[in-house]
Amino acid sequence: MNSAKMRQIELIDKAARGSIDAAAGLAEGYMRGSFGEPANRIKAMKWAKYAAKRGNIKAALIMKELL
Repeated sequence: MNSAKMRQIELIDKAARGSIDAAAGLAEGYMRGSFGEPANRIKAMKWAKYAAKRGNIKAALIMKELL
């Protein structure tokens, strides 16, 4: 497994345990296609909304960029 995929799994695990920063990291990774797969705007928006609703500024900026 490559490092990008490992990072994705790590962020998913942390986000599932409540890390809003990890959720924002997922949003950014999906938006930029950083996980060894093409960019996925739908997944990026899903995670950005989740984190932004919980006060993450980075996620709010990602949402703005995606709109």
